[in-house]
Amino acid sequence: MDYLQLCIDIETRARYDNAIITRMAITPFRFTEDVGISFQDLLDRTLYISLDQDEQASLGRVSDERTEKWWSEQDEDLRIESYYPTSNDLKINEAFAEIKRFISSWNYNHYHSHLWARNAHFEWGKIASLNDLILNHPDDKHVLNNWKWMECRTYNYILTGAETEKYDITDIAPDFIYHRADHDACADALRMLKLYEQII
Repeated sequence: MDYLQLCIDIETRARYDNAIITRMAITPFRFTEDVGISFQDLLDRTLYISLDQDEQASLGRVSDERTEKWWSEQDEDLRIESYYPTSNDLKINEAFAEIKRFISSWNYNHYHSHLWARNAHFEWGKIASLNDLILNHPDDKHVLNNWKWMECRTYNYILTGAETEKYDITDIAPDFIYHRADHDACADALRMLKLYEQII
C-alpha cells in the first residue's frame, strides 16, 4: 500500500531541542501516486505555519547567539518570510491542532506513514519537545509518530550510488528559496520523488 509520506522542515532560533520554532512546513506525498508532480503542485498542497515565539519563550524555549547571528546576516526578505513574528502566528495548541487536522485530511497513518527531513535529528527533537508542552498525560500520543522519522539525506545518498547526499532540482524548481520552510520541505519531497522515478 502506498502510505502517505510527510516531508517536514522548520526554521528556528537555536540549534537545541528546546529552540524557538519560527516556521514549520509539512508537504504530503505518496511515492507511486505523485511521480511526475511539479514543485508548484507540491507547494500548493503544503501546510505552512508561523508559531508564536513569545509564548514559546515564556515556556522556556530558547534562542542562541550563533543562530541569531546567522539570521542577522540574511536578506531582510528572508527574515520577514522565515524569522520575524507575523500577524498569523499560532499558539502551540493551535499549531498542533492544525497539523492534526491537515495530516488527517491526507489520511495520515500514525503507524505506517513516515516523516522525512533533511536532518531528522534536527527536526525531531524540536518538534517532539514542543508537542510535549501541550500533552496532558505522559501516555498521551504525539501528533506525529516519533518512531517514524527518516533521513532525506540518507535516501539521496543511497539512490545516487553514494555519489552525493544532495540531488539538484534547480532546473525544475527555479523559484526555490533556501531557508523558507515550505520551499525546503517541497524540495526534499521532489528530490526523493525524482530519484524514485529513476528506479521504477
